[in-house]
Formats: sequence, C-alpha cells, structure tokens
Amino acid sequence: MKDQLPQTQMGNNEATNLLLFPNELSAFPAALSLTNAPPIGNNLPSRNFPLSLAHITAEWRGLLKRLGRRRRVLETLLTAGQPIRLTANTLVVGFPPHRRFHQELLDMPDYRSCVEEELTRTFRMRLSVVTAAYPESRGLLRHGVFGKSPA
Repeated sequence: MKDQLPQTQMGNNEATNLLLFPNELSAFPAALSLTNAPPIGNNLPSRNFPLSLAHITAEWRGLLKRLGRRRRVLETLLTAGQPIRLTANTLVVGFPPHRRFHQELLDMPDYRSCVEEELTRTFRMRLSVVTAAYPESRGLLRHGVFGKSPA
C-alpha cells in the first residue's frame, strides 16, 4: 500500500488534501518542536548601545506577547516573573515564592531555550536566562497592607 496523505473524494473524482498544512509531507512528525520560529543565525547585527535592565524591562510586555504567539504557556510563565538583574549576558528572571512552580518550569531547558531565542531576536545579542526567587511584597511587611504599621 502506498503512503498517501489523507484525502476525500469530491463529486468530480478530484482528491482534496484534508491536512491543516497541505504542503507538509509527513502527517505526524516524530517530535514536535516547541517553536516554529526560524533559527537564529550566528551573525547577529551589533547593537548601537549597551543593553541594560531598563531596556529589557521596557520591552518585557512585547516580548511576552511574541512568546505567547509561539507558545501560550511561555507568556503565562513569564507574566508570573519579572526581569530583576542583568549581569554580563545573563538575565535573571525573579519569581515570588508562591510562584515556585512557574520558576521551575522556566528552568526546564525547552522553555528556557525558547525565551533565550526570543531575547536574542529582540535585543540582537545572546542572553542566557536564569531564575531566582525574590520577595514580592518588599514594602508591605514594613508599612502594612493599608499604609499602617503592623500591630
């Protein structure tokens, strides 16, 4: 039996491809990659200015949206955290203690590599991503929830 794509018969004996992506030759690839984004070339254009945490923070929401279009879970993960430090070519993404699950997911190589790829596309330089816990409520314990000192 020949390997054929799924087809259906039309009234005039024409065969129509029912695949979602008709140009795809294999109906079920052995392993699905996490992204469909084009690979990043080794020749990245140079930046005209040094990258800072302020630049990353300013672009953070847009970066989350682009990642969300590629993998919805990445937008959710990164919404729970925020960039807290940039050291050399390493971005530290901080998560509050009650978001430990999100932090652990971002530490997984598949998710982390997708974020690193998007950071490279956005900022035109290779950045590594690491995670850290950070206190979410820095000032709330000292000043109380409603601006009053705790009793």
